[in-house]
Amino acid sequence: MEAIDGDTGQIFFIDGPSGTGKTFLYRAILATIKLRGNYGLAVASSGIAATLLHRGKTAHKTFGIPVSLHASSTWKFSKQDIEAQLVKHAAVIIWDEATMTHRHSYEAVDRSIRDLMGVDIPFGGKVVVFGGDFRQILPVVPKGTKAQTIDACLVRSTLWRHVQILRLSQNMRSRNDEEFAAFLLRVGDGCEPMVHENMKKLPPSLCVTNGNQNSIDSLVHEIFPNLTEHVGDVTYMVERAIITPTNNEVDMLNEKILKRFAGREIIYYSFDSVPKDRQNLYQQEFLNSLSFGGFPPHALRLKVGSPIMLLRNIDTSSGLCNGTRLVCCQLMDHVIEAEILTGHNKGTRVFIPRIPLKTAEDVKLPFEMIRKQFPVKLCYALTINKSQG
Repeated sequence: MEAIDGDTGQIFFIDGPSGTGKTFLYRAILATIKLRGNYGLAVASSGIAATLLHRGKTAHKTFGIPVSLHASSTWKFSKQDIEAQLVKHAAVIIWDEATMTHRHSYEAVDRSIRDLMGVDIPFGGKVVVFGGDFRQILPVVPKGTKAQTIDACLVRSTLWRHVQILRLSQNMRSRNDEEFAAFLLRVGDGCEPMVHENMKKLPPSLCVTNGNQNSIDSLVHEIFPNLTEHVGDVTYMVERAIITPTNNEVDMLNEKILKRFAGREIIYYSFDSVPKDRQNLYQQEFLNSLSFGGFPPHALRLKVGSPIMLLRNIDTSSGLCNGTRLVCCQLMDHVIEAEILTGHNKGTRVFIPRIPLKTAEDVKLPFEMIRKQFPVKLCYALTINKSQG
C-alpha cells in the first residue's frame, strides 16, 4: 500500500502454499484501492483463479498476450485502445498464479507497458503484485525437459531481480489438519523421502482402500457417494472433483462416472473440417478420431445435472472463461443451458452455443483443423493444470 500511495512503482511476489490466504490478500488490496476511489486490475494465469477475484480475467485476455510467444513479443493493443487505457490508469496490477505462465508473457507485457507509459523502467513504473507457489504447476513446455521448464519460469526472467518477495506461511485452509499441511510442505520443498525412483509414499490417512485392493471404483465411490441421488444438486457437484495429471485419465474417469449418473444420455457430434486444398487427403472418420488437450471430443456425451467445464473464453465479464465449471440444466439441439458453479457469477443461468474451434499452433499437425462443437467437456474429473487456483 505504501508503494501504491507513493506511486513508486515496485514489483512484489506473494509466495505462499495453497491455503495460506493469497486470494484473501488480493481481495483486501483491491477493496482498499476501490474505497479510495481508484481501481486495481486483477488477472490470473488460469480461468478458475480469475473467477475468484473481483472482475478478474485471464492475463491473456486482459493484456492481449499472443498465443504464439517468442522473446520479443508485445501485446496486440494500440495505445488508444480501451484495454490499454485501463492498464494505464490502474493503481495496481495483481497477477495470480504467476508461476504457471511462461516468462516471455511477462516480458511481453513489460515491454508493452513501458511503451504505453513512456517510462523505461520495469512495467512502466506500475505497482505489480505477482502471486503463486513454485511448488505447484510450472509453465508447460511441450515435450520439454526439466531444465527447459525451469528456464521458462518467472525466476529466470530479467525482471526477477527487481522483485521483492513477501511470504505467507500459515495454512489457513488446513488449520484443523496440521499433519496434512505439514506433509504438503514437505513434498513441495522436496524434503519428503523417496521410496524408490521418483515415488513418494502417501500417508495411510490419505488413501482409499477396498479391503486389500485399491481401485478406481472405490475412489469414485469415496469422492461421489450416492451419486444417483444427487441429480441437479449444485452444492454436491461444486464441492468435489477428482484431480489427475493427464487428459487420458480424465476422459476415462468422466466416462466411467457418467455411466453411473442417472438420466438419459445425450450425444452431440462435432463437424470437423480442414482447408479446401486438403479435403481430399483426410477422411472424416480420421478427423473425428483426433483428440487434443483443451479441445472438446467429437462425441460429447452429457446428461442433465452433470458438471461441465468451459474450454474457451466466451464472456469473461459474465464469468464464462476457460476453466469455468457449470452444471447442465437443459440439453437442447443447438444450445446447452447451464448454471455457473463458481466465482462471482455463481448461480447465473447461461446458454452455450456450438462454436468453431481451431487447433493450436503447438499441435503438431500438417494441417489446421476446425471442430464445430460445444466448447465444453465433462468435469467429474479434471487435470491438475485446470484445477490450479
